[in-house]
Amino acid sequence: MDTETVLKKLGWLSNKLSYLGAVALFIMMLLTAADVAGRYLFNRPILGAFELTEFLVLILIFSFLAHAQAEKTHVSVDLLVGRFSKKWQKVIGFFNHAVCLALMGLFVWMTTLRVMELKEYAEASSNLGIPKYPFAAFVVIGFAVLGLEYIRDLIKMAKAKKKGVQR
Repeated sequence: MDTETVLKKLGWLSNKLSYLGAVALFIMMLLTAADVAGRYLFNRPILGAFELTEFLVLILIFSFLAHAQAEKTHVSVDLLVGRFSKKWQKVIGFFNHAVCLALMGLFVWMTTLRVMELKEYAEASSNLGIPKYPFAAFVVIGFAVLGLEYIRDLIKMAKAKKKGVQR
């Protein structure tokens, strides 16, 4: 399997996960509109709307992290590195991505432990009694897919370096 195919397969997951985030945003919009209408027009707000919104925001954020990395839309401030030579910029970029990948591994591990703890103690939301662990598991998925995007970026950087050496 060639490198391009691997890169496309790694990027597929973050793309599909972003669709789930869009659905969560749409549901959150409908829920909030219905809650406001119920509250002010009928004096009957939706029970647990705040809790549901919290869970939907969690899905929204962690489904778009990897997609934002894939599209390079994360906020970045370049005050110092931009003044370095192109070679050093590439070295620092590679190191930065490697550190981020290591952190994603740590985050996946620690949030997995938290998911197991939430499941063991059967923690649930206060009004609706919705179990919290599936949503915490979504955090694990979001971090893992973001880690895959960092792997994808590192492969692209290594591939670009090989092309630069061959010339």
